[in-house]
Amino acid sequence: MSYEHNYGSYEAADTHGSAIRKTWLYFLYYWVIFGIGTYLGQFVPPALQLPITIGLFVLIMISLFVKSSRKFGGLISNVFAFLIGVLSYTSFMYYLGALGTQAFYGNIALAIGAFAAFGILGYFMIDDASGLGKYLFVTLIALIFASLLGLFINNPIFHTVLSVIGIGLFLLYTVYDFNRMKLGNFSPREMGFNLFINLLNIIMHILRLASIIKD
Repeated sequence: MSYEHNYGSYEAADTHGSAIRKTWLYFLYYWVIFGIGTYLGQFVPPALQLPITIGLFVLIMISLFVKSSRKFGGLISNVFAFLIGVLSYTSFMYYLGALGTQAFYGNIALAIGAFAAFGILGYFMIDDASGLGKYLFVTLIALIFASLLGLFINNPIFHTVLSVIGIGLFLLYTVYDFNRMKLGNFSPREMGFNLFINLLNIIMHILRLASIIKD
């Protein structure tokens, strides 16, 4: 084996490792943006929450279906992380009151543990999960529209089904995204945002399901 081949392999591994490190830095960065939004959410009047929700829905649809929006991906992801943080303040306060402090943080720990476990599954135990992508995307679109509809439906069974589907969907997205990292099929900023979204949704759906079960 030649020196050039060895050096090329080392350089490729180092580049891949560097990309993964950058991914986790972006992951933490988006949580910071989310945290700022959550803190400021306590000052947002309740009357503004529905318009912000609708604005987020429009932003999601644009990012999913308008190809030209990809050039603004960095801006869109920052705005999304901030606004979803603003909306999450009310949700967190509700779940904290409904579940109690111990159960609230216990369910968040459960969500983080599930995220880590499915991430390990995707990175170390599955060779290629790329075939999941198209099925996950279709399910995601259906879940987005169903969640928007759920704003106007006060039915525990409907919201229970949404939460179970949401947990399953974003756990599978975690498998899919970690597998993409393993295969090198990612950009650090995009993957950091994806992992942030996966974990946030797992947390929110588990909290919602726990609240429904307790009621």
